Parts: sequence; structure tokens; C-alpha cells
Amino acid sequence: MSTILEGFTEALSSSATRDIAKAVGLKPELVTQGMAVVGPLIATALANKASTAGGAVDLMQLLPKGGTSSLLGNPANPVDGGTGDTAVSSILGSGAGAIGATLDRALGFKASSLLGFAAPLVLGLIGKIAGEKKLDPAGLAQLLAGDAADFEKTGSETARLVRLAVDAGHQAAHVKAKYTPVQWERVRLAPVAAAYVVMMADKSRPVGAMDEMRAANGAIDDAKKVASPTSVLSLAFDTDFSVEELSKFARGRTNADALRTVREAIEVVTRNSPGDVSTYRRLVADVASQVASASREGGVLRFGGTHASASERAALDQLRSVIGDRHGR
Repeated sequence: MSTILEGFTEALSSSATRDIAKAVGLKPELVTQGMAVVGPLIATALANKASTAGGAVDLMQLLPKGGTSSLLGNPANPVDGGTGDTAVSSILGSGAGAIGATLDRALGFKASSLLGFAAPLVLGLIGKIAGEKKLDPAGLAQLLAGDAADFEKTGSETARLVRLAVDAGHQAAHVKAKYTPVQWERVRLAPVAAAYVVMMADKSRPVGAMDEMRAANGAIDDAKKVASPTSVLSLAFDTDFSVEELSKFARGRTNADALRTVREAIEVVTRNSPGDVSTYRRLVADVASQVASASREGGVLRFGGTHASASERAALDQLRSVIGDRHGR
């Protein structure tokens, strides 16, 4: 992988690094440190993708026309236009979130924000080499496999971290494959449903949906800090909830519908990911508690607390019976 990685390093001039740092809100030295990992990671993931005949053909379609990338001339372009995120999704697949979370946790900063810059650059460099050597899909796969093997043999800390992140991506894809799209959506929506039950219990509350979603996202962020990047909790909630998501869920729903969503989500997690069900139950309970306390003073409310109105306490009791008593105290 030396040819590709050498080109990758050379393309990251000091001015390009500063531009990327400004775009993602990181210090230039952290961008340099992060790109030294995400570049090899993207190249390794592409080698894995090209290891099958179909994957090699698909990879050829990802390469930019003429073997160049707009990132080589302007590192901000791929992110501004969404090109980088699209490339990351195509390369890393359903494990992208776990890969990013693994990098962030290992490096101690938001290294995942650099993936959208690295992916178009690596694709551009590979496209350039493929064009110069007139490689077909099989030849491209052989090139990438050889370079990936050479990189792995270095035994460096970077190689270890890349392997760890790629493995996390594979584990995440395995977890998600256990769920149908409908089931996965239900798992993600359960906290929204719990928030909806509480919000509808007392419509006179002065707080707005934006504040309630902020409270819900705060509970989720706290839980994700200690959850494994490959857990259901981290994978289902890799992006924040939005007011639009709540509004879409609430449209035409009743309180009974929302409680059913919570119950069915917990049941499917229990069946498919029993090791994660305890933290998942606790998360749904904490979201309900945080939403109920969003407009109250006196600290964070827990199930059975006194900062909620009578109608909100009744709603929390309903949710407690669905979620499970031991996770509502």
C-alpha cells in the first residue's frame, strides 16, 4: 500500500491540512494524526471490497473519471458537495458508524469527521494508478491486496488500529443483519415513542419539541459514551433525533401505538441482541425521564420522581410497566 499511502501523504500539504482543520473544527495537528489512520483504513476497506469479483467491478465504478479527484485540488469540495460522505457509505457500508466510533474512542477526538475527506482522495489516487497501469478489476484487486498485506506486515500501532476499526465494522454489519429494516426502525424509534408518551401526557407544558429532543439526545449521548461501538445502542443511534423525526412518528399515532412501539422494540432486541437489552431498556427509560424533566427545575427526574405533573407521572408509570421495573428506578 506504500504507493497509495505515499501519494496520500504527499497530497496533504500544510495548506490542505489547515483547510480540512477549519472545515471539521479540529486543530491541524489532530488532522495530521487522524489522516495518518483514516487514509490506510479507507485503502484497507477498498482492498477488502475488491477481494470479490463483484466488489472489484463495483470499485471500478467508484473511481473518479480520469483517475483524479477534486480533493487533490480543493480538499473542501467533497464535503461541501456531500461527495465524501457518499463515498464513505459506499466503501464502509453498514459498519461505517462503528468504524468511526472506534476511531474516535481510540484517538480521543472526532477522527471520523475526516473519513469524508480521505475517501475521495484515496479513490482519486487509486484511479490515477489504475489509469496509468491500465488495470482491469482483477488487476486492481491484486494491487490493493498486495499493498494491504504490506501495510499489515508493518505491525505498527496504526495497522493495529485500522484492523480494530475494520473488525468493528464487520461486527456491526453482523448485528444489523439480524434485524429487518422495519425492526431496526422500530428499535431506533422506541425512545422517540417514549418521549411522545410523556409529551402528550401534559400538553400545557411550556417547553417546545426542540428542547424535548435536546433532552432525549442528551440521554442518548450519555449512554453512548460507555456503550461499545458495535452495540445496538451505538449503532441504532449513530445520528441525533430531530424534531422532524418526532413529528413524523407522532402523525396519526395514539398513546397505545407509542407504547406498542416501545414494547415491540424491546422484544426484538431481547431476541436478536440479548446482551444489549439491559442497556437498551435503561436508555428508553432515561429518555422518558429526561423529557419529563426538560421544563422542570430541581434536577434530573427519574421514574417515580416528583418534578413531573400528575399526568406525566401516570405516563411514566405506563412506560415503566412496558420497559420493566428494574430499569425505571
